[in-house]
Amino acid sequence: MKNQKKFIVIINKFPKILYMITKTLRDENVDFILDASSYPQPVSLLRIAFPDNLLLNLKLSSTQAIQLTGKNLSDSMEIRKGMITDNLKAYYMSLCSTFSSNYAIDKYLDLELIPDTISRQQLN
Repeated sequence: MKNQKKFIVIINKFPKILYMITKTLRDENVDFILDASSYPQPVSLLRIAFPDNLLLNLKLSSTQAIQLTGKNLSDSMEIRKGMITDNLKAYYMSLCSTFSSNYAIDKYLDLELIPDTISRQQLN
Protein backbone atom coordinates (compact mmCIF):
# COMPACT_ATOMS: atom_id res chain seq x y z
CA MET A 1 0.00 0.00 0.00
CA LYS A 2 2.93 2.34 0.71
CA ASN A 3 4.16 2.00 -2.88
CA GLN A 4 0.81 3.16 -4.29
CA LYS A 5 1.09 6.48 -6.12
CA LYS A 6 -1.08 9.36 -4.99
CA PHE A 7 -2.42 12.20 -7.09
CA ILE A 8 -1.70 15.47 -5.26
CA VAL A 9 -3.30 18.80 -6.16
CA ILE A 10 -1.73 22.05 -4.97
CA ILE A 11 -4.16 24.86 -4.20
CA ASN A 12 -2.82 28.34 -3.63
CA LYS A 13 -5.75 30.41 -4.91
CA PHE A 14 -8.80 30.30 -2.69
CA PRO A 15 -12.38 31.34 -3.49
CA LYS A 16 -13.81 34.52 -1.97
CA ILE A 17 -16.46 32.41 -0.28
CA LEU A 18 -14.20 29.93 1.42
CA TYR A 19 -16.95 27.38 2.00
CA MET A 20 -16.97 26.74 -1.76
CA ILE A 21 -13.69 24.82 -1.43
CA THR A 22 -15.25 22.06 0.69
CA LYS A 23 -16.77 20.31 -2.35
CA THR A 24 -13.34 20.17 -3.99
CA LEU A 25 -11.68 18.80 -0.85
CA ARG A 26 -14.13 15.86 -0.67
CA ASP A 27 -12.65 14.18 -3.76
CA GLU A 28 -11.54 10.74 -2.51
CA ASN A 29 -9.12 10.15 -5.40
CA VAL A 30 -7.00 13.22 -4.75
CA ASP A 31 -4.82 14.49 -1.93
CA PHE A 32 -4.49 18.23 -1.47
CA ILE A 33 -1.78 20.68 -0.48
CA LEU A 34 -3.26 24.00 0.55
CA ASP A 35 -0.50 26.57 0.23
CA ALA A 36 -1.83 29.32 2.48
CA SER A 37 1.53 31.03 2.94
CA SER A 38 0.22 34.26 1.43
CA TYR A 39 -3.45 33.76 2.34
CA PRO A 40 -4.56 36.56 4.70
CA GLN A 41 -7.00 34.42 6.75
CA PRO A 42 -5.39 31.02 7.43
CA VAL A 43 -7.49 30.50 10.57
CA SER A 44 -10.66 30.61 8.46
CA LEU A 45 -9.12 28.11 6.05
CA LEU A 46 -8.27 25.80 8.98
CA ARG A 47 -11.92 25.85 10.05
CA ILE A 48 -13.11 24.83 6.60
CA ALA A 49 -10.37 22.44 5.43
CA PHE A 50 -9.40 20.56 8.62
CA PRO A 51 -5.96 19.58 7.25
CA ASP A 52 -4.36 16.33 8.42
CA ASN A 53 -0.91 17.89 8.32
CA LEU A 54 0.08 21.52 8.91
CA LEU A 55 3.52 22.86 8.06
CA LEU A 56 4.66 26.10 9.67
CA ASN A 57 6.89 27.58 7.00
CA LEU A 58 9.24 30.19 8.39
CA LYS A 59 12.40 29.77 6.30
CA LEU A 60 11.69 27.39 3.41
CA SER A 61 11.02 28.53 -0.13
CA SER A 62 7.52 27.86 -1.43
CA THR A 63 8.84 25.01 -3.59
CA GLN A 64 10.65 23.37 -0.66
CA ALA A 65 7.57 23.66 1.58
CA ILE A 66 5.38 22.08 -1.09
CA GLN A 67 7.90 19.27 -1.65
CA LEU A 68 8.10 18.54 2.10
CA THR A 69 4.33 18.52 2.48
CA GLY A 70 4.00 16.37 -0.64
CA LYS A 71 6.48 13.88 0.81
CA ASN A 72 4.40 13.68 4.00
CA LEU A 73 1.27 13.00 1.94
CA SER A 74 3.03 10.40 -0.20
CA ASP A 75 4.52 8.59 2.80
CA SER A 76 1.23 8.18 4.63
CA MET A 77 -2.08 6.90 3.30
CA GLU A 78 -3.88 8.50 6.28
CA ILE A 79 -2.75 12.03 5.45
CA ARG A 80 -5.02 13.39 2.72
CA LYS A 81 -4.82 17.16 3.20
CA GLY A 82 -1.73 19.17 3.97
CA MET A 83 -1.63 22.88 4.61
CA ILE A 84 1.29 25.30 4.58
CA THR A 85 1.16 28.52 6.56
CA ASP A 86 3.57 31.13 7.83
CA ASN A 87 1.03 32.37 10.39
CA LEU A 88 2.10 31.46 13.94
CA LYS A 89 -1.39 31.97 15.38
CA ALA A 90 -2.96 29.55 12.91
CA TYR A 91 -0.25 26.97 13.59
CA TYR A 92 -0.63 27.28 17.37
CA MET A 93 -4.40 27.01 17.16
CA SER A 94 -4.09 23.87 15.03
CA LEU A 95 -1.61 22.40 17.49
CA CYS A 96 -3.92 23.12 20.43
CA SER A 97 -6.82 21.43 18.66
CA THR A 98 -4.86 18.14 18.82
CA PHE A 99 -4.97 18.31 22.63
CA SER A 100 -8.69 17.53 22.76
CA SER A 101 -8.07 13.98 23.97
CA ASN A 102 -6.14 15.18 27.03
CA TYR A 103 -8.24 18.24 27.80
CA ALA A 104 -11.97 18.84 28.18
CA ILE A 105 -12.45 20.59 24.85
CA ASP A 106 -15.80 20.54 23.12
CA LYS A 107 -15.48 19.15 19.59
CA TYR A 108 -17.27 22.19 18.16
CA LEU A 109 -15.38 24.83 20.16
CA ASP A 110 -14.25 27.77 18.07
CA LEU A 111 -10.57 27.32 17.11
CA GLU A 112 -9.72 30.79 18.39
CA LEU A 113 -10.95 29.84 21.88
CA ILE A 114 -8.91 26.64 22.19
CA PRO A 115 -5.61 28.20 23.42
CA ASP A 116 -7.44 30.05 26.22
CA THR A 117 -9.40 26.93 27.18
CA ILE A 118 -6.21 24.86 27.41
CA SER A 119 -4.43 27.57 29.41
CA ARG A 120 -7.27 27.72 31.95
CA GLN A 121 -7.29 23.94 32.34
CA GLN A 122 -3.51 23.85 32.83
CA LEU A 123 -3.82 26.39 35.65
CA ASN A 124 -6.40 24.25 37.49
